[in-house]
Formats: sequence, structure tokens, C-alpha cells
Amino acid sequence: MELMAKPFLVDSERISGLSGLLVRSHYDNNYLGALARLNTIRKKLEESRWESTPAFLLIGAKREELLAANSVFLHEAYFEVLGGDGAVPAGGLSVALERDFGSVDQWRAEFTSLARAMSGGSGWAILAWSSREARLVNHWAGDHTQLLAGASTLLALDMYEHAYHMDFGAKAAAYIDAFMAEIQWDVIASRYARAIDEASLGLGIQASEAVAEGAIALLDVRRRPVFSLSGERIAGSEWQDPAQATEWMRNFDNSGSVVVYCVHGREVSQGIALALNARGIPARYLVGGIEAWREAGLAMAPLAPGLS
Repeated sequence: MELMAKPFLVDSERISGLSGLLVRSHYDNNYLGALARLNTIRKKLEESRWESTPAFLLIGAKREELLAANSVFLHEAYFEVLGGDGAVPAGGLSVALERDFGSVDQWRAEFTSLARAMSGGSGWAILAWSSREARLVNHWAGDHTQLLAGASTLLALDMYEHAYHMDFGAKAAAYIDAFMAEIQWDVIASRYARAIDEASLGLGIQASEAVAEGAIALLDVRRRPVFSLSGERIAGSEWQDPAQATEWMRNFDNSGSVVVYCVHGREVSQGIALALNARGIPARYLVGGIEAWREAGLAMAPLAPGLS
């Protein structure tokens, strides 16, 4: 089946910091070129007699297919985030960045340093969610065959010279700054939410089921400002800062089942449940979060003095 191009939905002339000429050249020549190459390779492979094709030709063709496919997919990830204001919104993704890198600023410093290290060379700087480790990671891809296995690409910064030389010459650092200022973080947050949602299949538990099980540890992982302003929690639950999960998980000791909850039962609690499971602690997340618990008329308690 022929793969169709994804349209570039942002007016290339309205992207501050990157010229329309550069963006259109990058899209038309490098993205569409990789797509045309992929479709040609796949057509040739469909016409091949696999049982009689020499091994070296078959391996070479499949390698070229992988190179072209990953070039297409990474370029799509690149272009889909252009046209924003570079500000990371508060929510599940910002919590995960703080949890896994110490802060959003520390993540940004690591990511841009990785990109600058490729100046004058080629490759991609990638922010991905690793399903194996249940965490965000920055990783290098020297060519299009070096993606992290089992990971979902959230942000891809093209550091091949075709992505910036027309505007910036050898000044790769200026290009990186311009790109970072143009990111639509809502797009990345949506990618993260989809990855977390898919990975969390089967980990959700309804409020009524949690009550019926009885002997479970309830863990409140609402973001600190949300928790502080709420004035109440689920009766019997303990609050832990989701942004500091890497720290408190080191000493987290629980012999039974753990149910974590946030406000609505989405990325924050799903991400913590996945991280706990990755560390060998059986955990589930409360479907619908504290809102579902409250709507079911189940026991609530005021925050203890000093917790807010």
C-alpha cells in the first residue's frame, strides 16, 4: 500500500525564527523525498521473488526500507510540532519531565546539549517515552536505524545540515534555539497521553472494585498545587508528589496492591502506576480519579494540617 504524505498544516511563513524557504525546502525535498523513496522501495519489494532473491540484495533492500521509513516518520514528528510558543503546559507531561529529569529546565538543557553535540554532523535528538522503563528519555540517533526499541517518539529535532544550513550556515546552536521556541507542546502532550494510555491498558480499576478489594494502599499523586488547593483527599490515602517520584520510589515499600489516583485518572496516575510496575511493585490507577470516587459517594477526608 502506498503511504500518503501528511500535510504541513502551519503556514511556513508564520514560523518565527525559521524562514518559509527553509521550512518548505526541508518538507518538499527531505520529507517528501524520503516518502517517495519509501514507496519505491516497497513497490520493488512487492514485485520481488523472495525465495530466489540473493540474501545480500534482500538485506540491503530491507535496510533501505527501514532508513526511508524512519526518515519519513521522524520528519513527520518534526513538522507536526512547529508553530507553537515553546511553553510546556502544566499537566501529565510536565510532571513526567520533572520526575525523570529533575525539572523542565534540566530536561531542556540536556536535550539541547545533545543536539548541539551533533553540530556539523548529522542525526536526530529525540525525546521518547520508554515503555520498558516507564520513563522519558533523551536519546541520540546517528542515522535512521538507531531508534530506541519499544519507545514512542515524542519530540524529534533534525540535526542534519539540510534542516538549518540555508538559514543559519554553521550556526547550529542558533537553529536549535529557534526550533525550541517554536514547539507546539500541546501536540507532544497528546503524543505522551496516547502512549501512556496504550501502555496502561488493563491497569485501570473502578472505584467500586477498589472498595471491594479492601486491603489496598491508596496513593494520592495529584500535582502539588492541585493537591494543596483541594482541601480533601480519599479517606485512608497517602499523598506523594508525582514530580518527585524517582526519589520516593527508591524507598517505597508495600507488600500488597497499590492503587494510585490523580484528579481524572489520566496521565499523572497512569504514569506513576506504570513506573511502580516497572520497579516490580504491582500498581493500578483509579479510573476517573478522585472525581469518580467523589461522584460514587465514597469516603473522603479533609487534608491533615500541614499537608496543604
